[in-house]
Amino acid sequence: MIKLIATDMDGTLLDENGVLPIEFTEILDRLAAKNIKLVVASGRPYYTLQANFGPIGENLSYICENGALVVENGKIIYESSIDRNLVHEVIECAKEIVGNAVILCAANCAYVEKNCSEGHLNEIKKYYKIINPVDDLKNVDDDIVKITICNLENSLENLNNVFKPKFGDILNVVGSGEVWIDISNTGANKGVALRKLMNTENITKEETMVFGDYYNDIEMLAEAEYSFVMENAPEDMKQYGKYIAASNIEHGVLKAIIEYAL
Repeated sequence: MIKLIATDMDGTLLDENGVLPIEFTEILDRLAAKNIKLVVASGRPYYTLQANFGPIGENLSYICENGALVVENGKIIYESSIDRNLVHEVIECAKEIVGNAVILCAANCAYVEKNCSEGHLNEIKKYYKIINPVDDLKNVDDDIVKITICNLENSLENLNNVFKPKFGDILNVVGSGEVWIDISNTGANKGVALRKLMNTENITKEETMVFGDYYNDIEMLAEAEYSFVMENAPEDMKQYGKYIAASNIEHGVLKAIIEYAL
């Protein structure tokens, strides 16, 4: 019997326009009636996820910032801050590459530099609803749980050729979308965060269902017996799921929930 369902947002639960399916509220009520816990697991920050779900999200649990922040019943129960010296090293490295915009993610806001281009800002604002512009990111005095790098042209190339070789042994470096690189503490990922929630609720792998579509979902998929990779995911991602769900355009998450959990 399934007791917990965790789902990624972009490319997974959300449709091609970044919108929740119309039937989501009904499905959420049906899950609640069966005492099945729904966990939203995203690279997005908590304050953005709150805005995304509004009042219907009050009873959800949230794995935010790709696992660096976990919120249960409106309270932060886990937070993994990056050492400030490492934050500065990543900033310096990122600034050496043309086309990079760096976002420092704290629990309550995202920091960007004031000279950030309009193109980058338009992309950043899709996911970060509270932005604090600063003159120099190195002067930010806040606990940083994730460093995000947006490059509209060469994100994956930079990921594999620069950031993973340089920081992969000391930080968790992952592609979280076509133009995004996310960097957090080693051990701060969606899988570790999900395991914390499962242990808190005494829920087993056999009682867990997970949906994902991108490389930052791999560890989370490994925590569930019912692991679904979306049909719209990159082909090499599909090896990490036991099942393939219909695409996000077809509302594959809800279809699988109805079939396997409801």
